[in-house]
Amino acid sequence: MTVAVERARRPAAHALVNITLALLVIGIVAVYDASYARSMDLSRNGNDGAYFLKRQAVYAALGIFGLVFVSRFDYSKLRRMAGPLLFLSIILLCTVWMPVIGITKNGAARWIGWKAVQLQPSELVKLTLTIYLAALLSRGTSNIRNFLDGLFVPLAVIGVVVLLVEREPDLGTAGVIGLTSITLLYLAGARKRHLMAIGAAGMALVLAAALFGHGYRQGRLKTFLNPELDYYGRGYQVSRGLVAVGSGGLTGVGLGAGREKFYLPEANTDFIFATIAEETGLWGSLLVIGLLFAIARQGICIGRRTKDPFGALLASGIATMISWQAAINMAVVTGSIPATGVPLPFISYGGSSLLILLVSIGILLNIASQSGDRARA
Repeated sequence: MTVAVERARRPAAHALVNITLALLVIGIVAVYDASYARSMDLSRNGNDGAYFLKRQAVYAALGIFGLVFVSRFDYSKLRRMAGPLLFLSIILLCTVWMPVIGITKNGAARWIGWKAVQLQPSELVKLTLTIYLAALLSRGTSNIRNFLDGLFVPLAVIGVVVLLVEREPDLGTAGVIGLTSITLLYLAGARKRHLMAIGAAGMALVLAAALFGHGYRQGRLKTFLNPELDYYGRGYQVSRGLVAVGSGGLTGVGLGAGREKFYLPEANTDFIFATIAEETGLWGSLLVIGLLFAIARQGICIGRRTKDPFGALLASGIATMISWQAAINMAVVTGSIPATGVPLPFISYGGSSLLILLVSIGILLNIASQSGDRARA
């Protein structure tokens, strides 16, 4: 290992850690800010204004522990574990509909667990599918440019996972998984005409799911086109989110002084970016966007510096996963696409998402620490 390579690794790892910690701090503050008033009125939470703050802090602590542990775990071992990890994730995806184990909230069966200990398998499968695709597509025998001999198998696996997540129903997370997977196929060298056909078929299926699937999706599509037609119904959250974003201006109304968080049903989860935009304005919003962009950039740079094809695809896949999730969340909040439930990475309240994201950063750190050490397979 040359001195130059070693010097290149350390700043990348340090920058990735610092950016992640900055987003965690912003997220904890934003979760408390967006939830304290409503928490004080919720008897099931003990009327504790810091209820969500405490839980998010616990998730963050567990996630940091996972990050440190995984950063010291040789990522190359994940290649052999990729199949079993994905299989386990798919089994967990199926258990969300099982009695006792599965947990349904607001008509969606997305969680498993018992009381306070809950897991969202769709968050786990985002990472395990990325690991599986990186392992599969990095094989020297993979002929990704041939549809039947190389592209069909990964596409079938992606289709199964996306269908299971969409049926929960969770079209937003299914979209993140689909877009991340297609990006990985592109990075692995799949033909553009194949990807364009897959993309077109995917868009047609999404439209069909919106028009002929669950009834609330049709309502969301209609309110996306004309949110004022059902302002106090399906268009309420989107409309209040747009008011929050528009009220922030350049500098915001001040931290803690936002009003829309008292009206937004998902103020501390899917629509937390609206509160950030209202209270910190354009500059605060750009800071969050810049930090998320910086994480994606670091992940791509780590992938480009890694000589091992598996490590390169895995790092790029993790960066892509975070990028698509952030882009979809902010597009929903700003009314650019129909409303769908996707958390803002590292910031929205939620244990499963935060834990998986921090473990993903740990994998990136391990890849960065070994970049250049492994010969191209």
